[in-house]
Amino acid sequence: MMAGPALARHPDLPLGPQAPEPAIISASLQETRERTAVAALDAAERKCLATAIYFEARGESIGGQAAVAKVVLNRAENPAYPGTVCGVVYQNQHRRNACQFSFACDGKPERIREKKAWVLAQQIADEVASGRRDVASAAEATHYHATYVSPRWAPKMRRLAKIGRHVFYQGA
Repeated sequence: MMAGPALARHPDLPLGPQAPEPAIISASLQETRERTAVAALDAAERKCLATAIYFEARGESIGGQAAVAKVVLNRAENPAYPGTVCGVVYQNQHRRNACQFSFACDGKPERIREKKAWVLAQQIADEVASGRRDVASAAEATHYHATYVSPRWAPKMRRLAKIGRHVFYQGA
């Protein structure tokens, strides 16, 4: 079998994933990307993200819950933290009241008792992971705390937003 002619590459044009993307993305391509992003989080990772949303922010607005999800995802992408959603959510869970997310190490059993809030947390997890839910005010957030506490690390961070009863920060 005869091979076709080799494709010439212009030295100024990048190849592969570094190639510039078109400014306008078709709706079907966008939907495919969103499904791929959600699929990239397997069922266990999606459950960990929804669990964090549920136990950390179920009483907050949808925007506040989405911002909590964004913090988890941002940490999973940051080399300073574990590289998986579950790793981030349960980091230092063995340290009583000294872990990353209080529900994971407060000694209380994690029981989902509010079905509607759980379904919403799962939906928000999928939407934030896929990029379908905008979290612009906390897009770069890696930390947050409730408004009724003053953690010692907060003054060292860049405050991004206050959403409901949480204040969001970008790490220094």
